[in-house]
Amino acid sequence: MKMKPGTALSAILIMAALAYGAGQFVTNLTPYVSFKEAKAGQGRVFQIMGPLDRSQPIEFNGTLNFTIKEEKTGETIPVRFKKSKPASFDQATQVTAIGSWNGEYFEARKLLVKCPSKYQEEVKAD
Repeated sequence: MKMKPGTALSAILIMAALAYGAGQFVTNLTPYVSFKEAKAGQGRVFQIMGPLDRSQPIEFNGTLNFTIKEEKTGETIPVRFKKSKPASFDQATQVTAIGSWNGEYFEARKLLVKCPSKYQEEVKAD
């Protein structure tokens, strides 16, 4: 059975769009990596996560500079975020930074902060 030229062209365009979409999806995945892997993959975009290292200064002068600690190894990494400071940053217990290592610090494009839950039930002492 012969396929009409319009049907064949439509099928090719649909397949091309699906292939393009799948390719874009794969390139936009941002894996969680260790600090060591983030530093080795200079220029590539990764997600790193850890608690704030409160023994190091946290500075905000238009750019947020802070340090996070890797829980397993204890290694620290300086992070720079050039956007406004997240509202709940000061109460953060854990920070996820999405960005890349530039040789001196991890340049975050996006920050996700985890704070103690305000909905957590308080424990009453007897």
